Amino acid sequence: MRREPVVFDTLHNAVENFHNDGTDLFGFAKLQYTATDQDVVNIEVNRSRTRFAIPFDSVEGVIDDHQQDVNGFANIGWRHQLGTENLELGKASELFVGTFFRDGSLAYTPGLADSATFTFPGDTNRYIIAEDRSFRTTGAKVDYTVRAHHGLEFKTGVLAQFTSGREDFSSQTNTGTSGPRSNSNLNGSDVGVYAQTAIAPSDRWELRAGARFDNHNAPFAGNQNQISPRAKLSFFPSPANTFWVYYARLFLPTNVEDLRAITSTSQGGVVAAPTLPERDDFFELGFVHRFPFGVVSKISAYRKNSTPGIDDATVSGTAIVTSVNIAQVKITGLEGVLEIRPSGPVSGYMNLAINHAYGSHPITGGFFPPDSSPGYFDLDHDQRLSAVASAVYSSRGVYLSATGIYGSGLTNGNDPDSMYGRGLFDFNKNTHVDPSFIVNASAGYSIAVGSTIVRPQLYIDNVFDRKYLLKGAFFSGASVGRPRSLQLRVSIGT
Repeated sequence: MRREPVVFDTLHNAVENFHNDGTDLFGFAKLQYTATDQDVVNIEVNRSRTRFAIPFDSVEGVIDDHQQDVNGFANIGWRHQLGTENLELGKASELFVGTFFRDGSLAYTPGLADSATFTFPGDTNRYIIAEDRSFRTTGAKVDYTVRAHHGLEFKTGVLAQFTSGREDFSSQTNTGTSGPRSNSNLNGSDVGVYAQTAIAPSDRWELRAGARFDNHNAPFAGNQNQISPRAKLSFFPSPANTFWVYYARLFLPTNVEDLRAITSTSQGGVVAAPTLPERDDFFELGFVHRFPFGVVSKISAYRKNSTPGIDDATVSGTAIVTSVNIAQVKITGLEGVLEIRPSGPVSGYMNLAINHAYGSHPITGGFFPPDSSPGYFDLDHDQRLSAVASAVYSSRGVYLSATGIYGSGLTNGNDPDSMYGRGLFDFNKNTHVDPSFIVNASAGYSIAVGSTIVRPQLYIDNVFDRKYLLKGAFFSGASVGRPRSLQLRVSIGT
């Protein structure tokens, strides 16, 4: 089972794992060289390849599609400590210089007998979609931290990267007639410069403040930039209690490799609205209390206003994902966490959150026609109430865990009705699937063989094999919850 299933057999009350398989190859290597007490060099290399079939519901037509993703990166970083640690200054000042390279490709291959389902604006023909794209990103990062004295720190840095790539996006009808296509280069860049400080005038107060300038250059959008201030004020009335208030202006650029020149081609040569970076105002209040018997509690409230917001939409009849803009997005939430770590082999945590994420039209970008329908709607990932509880036992090489997950339900694709509300406690049940609760479990045992540790591990998802709809069709297709599944892993280390 490679992706979330999309077929549910109502006659036999069973989830069908149909056309849903794949393979993953993954490799990672890390080398650390400590040249001196003040100099450390890290080298990291990663490569992965994923191949999978796209699950589909045969009642709606045949979609024998397959996708291959290849991704890799190489990072080289040098960290140099300036001076030495002491009681007055605390940690020493330091300089970090790093370079990185990232590349990847996506090949989406449709089946020869696919049912054509996708339509371009103004075109009544139905098409089968194929895509072959690749990208390369090269960049560098420099950070410089100065600790003037205990309780006073300054940090500044710059990050710059350039992305180049090529896309071959094509379409054709079932009769073989070619439709809109794009075969072109994609180039873009990102540059960010920041400066921040941490000031602690006493053991009870700390202020962290800074600002960042970002410039994002992407196809169709040109240069988009923003200055983003942020500040966090923390109050420590006692070692057991922490209060904080936080504000940040955020700038989230689109991934250049996720954009497509088909945006203009599919509109008859008229350039459609580009997908722009997300711009946010984020506010947070929080409180942490540490109990003397190994329990830590946290409660926080937050609000995020995005103008515009960004979400991912799936191209109809495929699993190809493209970014779109939502004119306004508002997210409000309350979250409570209880972490339990007493002395002994048992530990656990509980997390309870209530959250409302909604947006307003128009929806633009990608290569979809703009949607200017009036009114508000809950976002694709909106789920009002979420709860997680987990318990872990670990002793003498034995590891056991159980986790319960409750969700009040993601969106189901229905349009908002007259009862739709935007409040935090408006559950809008008409536009959400039914609640669900599942239990996951795992067990493992560590065996020492000389200087080598062998650890077999068993993971069971959805232990009681609950049947539930995960989400309905919205920005992406409908999917059902995974049925009970087992994984057996064996790790070998020293």
